[in-house]
Amino acid sequence: MKNKTLARAILLLAAIFTAPGLVLGSPAGDGARSGPLASLTIGTTTSEVNSLILLALDQGYFTRHGLSVTHKIYPSGLAAVDGVLKNEVEIATGSEFAFAGKAFSRKDIRTLGVINRSSVEYLVARGDRKIKSIADLKGKKIGVPLNSRPEFSLDRFLNLRGIADSEVTLVNVPVNQSVEALASGKVDAVSAWQPYVSRIRERLGKGIVVWKTQEHQPSYTLLMCTDRFATPQKPQGMTGLLKALVQAESYLINHPEAAKAIIQKKLHYDKAYMADVWPDYNFSVLLDQSLIVALEDEARWMISHKLTREKQIPDFLNYIYEAALKAIKPEAVNIIR
Repeated sequence: MKNKTLARAILLLAAIFTAPGLVLGSPAGDGARSGPLASLTIGTTTSEVNSLILLALDQGYFTRHGLSVTHKIYPSGLAAVDGVLKNEVEIATGSEFAFAGKAFSRKDIRTLGVINRSSVEYLVARGDRKIKSIADLKGKKIGVPLNSRPEFSLDRFLNLRGIADSEVTLVNVPVNQSVEALASGKVDAVSAWQPYVSRIRERLGKGIVVWKTQEHQPSYTLLMCTDRFATPQKPQGMTGLLKALVQAESYLINHPEAAKAIIQKKLHYDKAYMADVWPDYNFSVLLDQSLIVALEDEARWMISHKLTREKQIPDFLNYIYEAALKAIKPEAVNIIR
């Protein structure tokens, strides 16, 4: 009898420790699984906006949730989105501005959720060009990447302060040329973000004036795919991806300094830079109504600036796949339909 009882106990323990979904050392209830891994290709830039993805890779969360991830680096978010549309990768991260632009021409593009909100765009002006206040920008040359989200932010920033488009001259300056353009005097001010703002400070010292241009409207980093991926018939990829990123979000909340150190090391940043930029980011997996508002604002701006032949803004509700995130983190979904 004792032998039979012992045998039953051994079988019970074996069943527990080999049960599907149990991974030793993983948090209880995290949805971890075992068994064959599904392959997933993700395209991103080398930027801190992708911190949740970098943390999920570093901590093994993708593997824990059934995915074997291949991470492909692109020079820009727009290039990564094009990678999705060319079937180079299944998931890409990029801005809501890029997403809005693609929605005008690609009916099959989708977003599964936001992984970051940030306010990182600045207007930097030369004080020696008699610029002390925003009103002094009238009649000045401002460098900005044209037909881009920074131009949208700059245009909105100036218009809200009574400066019309006709009262400034916009010069097409890619952000990686912004330091030299301002230092050489080619322009009087530039729209830029980090690390270029820090480089401008190093180059020009205290002789600059800086304003944030994203008041009350952050930029969003989206998970984008096509409807071939965002389908109920292929749940493992979406579920594993979102569970891993939600777990990375939890890690960042509970271990902020450790998470920051991981990102700093992966992106080869120094402590001073991390301390400067980190507060500008809000890393959270969500889908809320503010995203719709931003997409519609930017779509109207694209139409008014003739960046599309379309005359009506897309119904962005048709481009959002919320079911997967709602099943995993329902409190993060706040879309009005």
